[in-house]
Amino acid sequence: MSADSPETRTPSPAPAADPVPTWTRGPRRGDSLTLTIERIDGSGDGETRLVGRPGPGQSVRRYAVSVPGAVVADTVEAIVGEVRRNRIGTRLARVITPSPHRVAAPCPHFDSPGDLAPGCGGCSLQALAYPQQLAAKAAHVRRLFSAHGIDPDLLLDPIGMAHPLRYRNKMEFSFGRDGSEAFALGLHPGGYRHEVMRLESCLLTSEPGFALVRAIREFAETRGLEPFVAKTGEGFMRALVLREGLRTGERMIDLVTTGAETTTMDGRLVDAAEVAEAFAAAVTQAAARLTAPVTSLYWTQHVAVRGTPTRMVAHHLDGLPVLHEELRVAGGPTLRFAIYPRAFFQPNTLQAEVLYTEVARAAGLSEATKAGTRLLDLYAGTGTIGLALAPLCREVIGIELVADAVENANANAAANGITNARFIAGDVGAVLTAEGLDQPGAADLVVVDPPRAGLMSSALDSIASLAAPRLVYVSCNPVSLARDHSALRAAGFQLRSVQPVDMFPQTGHIENVALFERR
Repeated sequence: MSADSPETRTPSPAPAADPVPTWTRGPRRGDSLTLTIERIDGSGDGETRLVGRPGPGQSVRRYAVSVPGAVVADTVEAIVGEVRRNRIGTRLARVITPSPHRVAAPCPHFDSPGDLAPGCGGCSLQALAYPQQLAAKAAHVRRLFSAHGIDPDLLLDPIGMAHPLRYRNKMEFSFGRDGSEAFALGLHPGGYRHEVMRLESCLLTSEPGFALVRAIREFAETRGLEPFVAKTGEGFMRALVLREGLRTGERMIDLVTTGAETTTMDGRLVDAAEVAEAFAAAVTQAAARLTAPVTSLYWTQHVAVRGTPTRMVAHHLDGLPVLHEELRVAGGPTLRFAIYPRAFFQPNTLQAEVLYTEVARAAGLSEATKAGTRLLDLYAGTGTIGLALAPLCREVIGIELVADAVENANANAAANGITNARFIAGDVGAVLTAEGLDQPGAADLVVVDPPRAGLMSSALDSIASLAAPRLVYVSCNPVSLARDHSALRAAGFQLRSVQPVDMFPQTGHIENVALFERR
């Protein structure tokens, strides 16, 4: 630590009148700090506080310092990168005293202390033992709740996974250039938007699935196909989407390119369709060689023209037009879902079953209550929650803005023989009014699963007018949940419990099932 760097080691006992250290100046880029990590933030980075006076007689400054790759109870040396008001971003230089909960990250692409080249940005918590990952996420939610005046004791213990690796049924890998400008297919390094890390393995997806990813990278590189580079707008190959049915064994691969009609392959100018044909042949051969069957093959053109809406033009190349996946929820029948390339489906099949079972539990749904329950499923997406709960309800009405998702939801209802669920396309508030559902007593139960931004004000107004006795809020962002709590409380709802479900092990994300009851 340089002589003029801010002192961050535990200070000597200070006089009661001045309990914080005095620095010669405030933190600056390049400073070396010695820190003990107190907690994990919402991004999965280690975080601690730095308090001091940037000079004699100056007012106390308080900073939140984030250290990617550090875990709770580590003592580390960190190098200051960016200083913004009351936040400091750093790079982990070395672990001085490791946390008792620090473990060796199983992935070879995980960032190591002292690496100047950042590791893969896909996982941030692999160096923290899994039970402590759950504890750290729960502590983060409790802090958010306390900051918003919510009783943190309403938070139940999080539900984790027995095997928290290789759990994703969907992964999107980017084509690009790595730090040395070499051809890459993988994920973006932590904190980087344009560079792509060339991955040799990924512990979030299946081994056969990633073997296909490597084979496709080899095909693209050997044939001289150019990766798309966002900052220059040049290149052709944009992304590779791998979807797998963990319950069904089906596998879908979707090559995403730019909308260009021609590109270079094998050193010559060819039609884009010729690339798609060569891609399909290469995947078929690799699937046979690797004993990794591919049941659905797509090519999607990402058409982006300045001044016009972006379009995704999908071409079905081979196999089934959809991927099938199954869910087993709350002891009900096995449900089978048909998933198109752009359709949303929970990316963790096993935890989706846990999540929806917890929604049913929070809602108090059972065979005994079935005959009297009319459920409104708002932000229904492709209808997975509504269809999973339909066997325990008299009627399910789902509302979703995206028309394609609604079509998918109604088709899934028919395919599963579910006759008491229907899905309507449109804005939540407008549909509730048009269907006469915006009146007190129109619903016995409301389930909402909003995007990360939370509930829009119009949806909050509609929920308030419904006066349903029970509301279950499925939240992928505890910040939005904590904020929406105030509006729901003003509308007459009392928060009763929050059940965290770990949908994304090895990352900082945590899903929450919140039960509200009408006061």
